[in-house]
Amino acid sequence: MNKEQYWCFFVYDISNIDVLKVGHHGSNTSSSKEFIKKMNPKYSVISIGKNNRYGHPNKEVLDNLKDSKIYRTDQDGSIMFKIKNNKLKIETCGP
Repeated sequence: MNKEQYWCFFVYDISNIDVLKVGHHGSNTSSSKEFIKKMNPKYSVISIGKNNRYGHPNKEVLDNLKDSKIYRTDQDGSIMFKIKNNKLKIETCGP
């Protein structure tokens, strides 16, 4: 566990979150299985270019996020999260 994960888990206790912005386009170093399991996001957002040369997002990262509704900019286009009266509304506009 790196220093950032330690702070997230034990100092700030930000587990069971609603939305996770997946780091580094979903690369294999962006979100470990342990990290995702602890965060337990309801929704995950991956900012990614279509047909990128790096092969992002990584299949293992997608597998780690299997219990989360995944939004990807290469497939869903722009993604907007609106909060009103403590309710979350998600809108997409195709690529």
